[in-house]
Amino acid sequence: MMNYQRFHGLDALRGLAMVLGIVLHAALPYVPSLEMFWPSNDKSSSPITIIFQFIHMWRMPLFFILAGFFARLLIDRKTWKKWISNRLIRIGAPILIFSPVMLFTLPWIYMYGWTGKININFSMDGYPHHLWFLWHLLIFVLVSGAYYCSITGSVLLFSRLGFKLNKVRLPVTIINFFEFLNKIIFLQKFPLILIFLITFLILFSGGELILNPFASSAYFLFGYSLYKDEGYFKFIVSNWKKYLLIGLVISCLFLILENFSHSNLNYRLSPQELNDFQDLMWLTNQPIKVSGAIFISIGLIGLFESQLRGFNSIGRFLSDSAYWMYLIHLPVVNFVSFYMFQFDVIPEIKFLISIFITLFITLITYKIFVRSTYLGILLNGRKYPFKKTLQH
Repeated sequence: MMNYQRFHGLDALRGLAMVLGIVLHAALPYVPSLEMFWPSNDKSSSPITIIFQFIHMWRMPLFFILAGFFARLLIDRKTWKKWISNRLIRIGAPILIFSPVMLFTLPWIYMYGWTGKININFSMDGYPHHLWFLWHLLIFVLVSGAYYCSITGSVLLFSRLGFKLNKVRLPVTIINFFEFLNKIIFLQKFPLILIFLITFLILFSGGELILNPFASSAYFLFGYSLYKDEGYFKFIVSNWKKYLLIGLVISCLFLILENFSHSNLNYRLSPQELNDFQDLMWLTNQPIKVSGAIFISIGLIGLFESQLRGFNSIGRFLSDSAYWMYLIHLPVVNFVSFYMFQFDVIPEIKFLISIFITLFITLITYKIFVRSTYLGILLNGRKYPFKKTLQH
């Protein structure tokens, strides 16, 4: 286990992953073949599509890996009980607060994107929207809470039945089993078993994590295990270049196959043959996608932790603002992106304008309405003085 250090690099990486959520959602209107799912600009963009596909491949896996890492950090420095209560508040309360905000904003914003008309209304369509990440984390917390209660309850039951059961011995047996699984699944320098496991799990949800907490929990447990094994963590930090290079090479292969499977082959294949070919390409691309996600995530963790070890006030501000940005960015970036449809400007310019306007609005609102308020306590764990320089 790690010493009581602050992981400034991973804080910054978590913040970057949050910002990339703005990039992804700003990109969606310019990705072809999504008209039934997302309001689309009249012109798509191949460069923006490639950016979207590349980031989308590894961003959410990285999120869950970091969530597992910091979960184990809090358990190690506090207790299981305090981690469960802390996460119930820090995850559950934002879900309760921001779900109504999304339900009152996103439905009419999407309709505005499709029709160009504003008709404010409340709807559950599309829920939980981007908040699905928090729902997955909440599921993990509830499962952990059930596990914790079952262990403590079993010990109490055996004690009342007259068995002299050490309170630690029963959990140790179970923990040793998980330690064995950690070594063969999560703590391999080349995580082949983990790749096959996650690939198998995502096949049941169309290759996506949003409806599959089993697959996302595998990434979470990988991050959890990463914190527990300091030797493995140091190996990743010292070999980040190799992991990142492998991940980038795999990503290139993924992008080639992903876009080739969407190419027009009607003139060579019958409709049935075309469907069979695309299904085969999709199935082939799933382990490639998972491999790229894992290797890029490991490489980025090593890169950020090796290069950003010191405290930086600007980096800390951006890291602290990331939770707020994640929660509130979707209505903002969607409205700005859809508003840009009316202008005869190349997609890449619209894309960049949407990103920068959303960043400006979310950062300003964080500074004014969150950082020095009680909402800041909920999202950051503390209130900062409004004008005081950030301190370590």
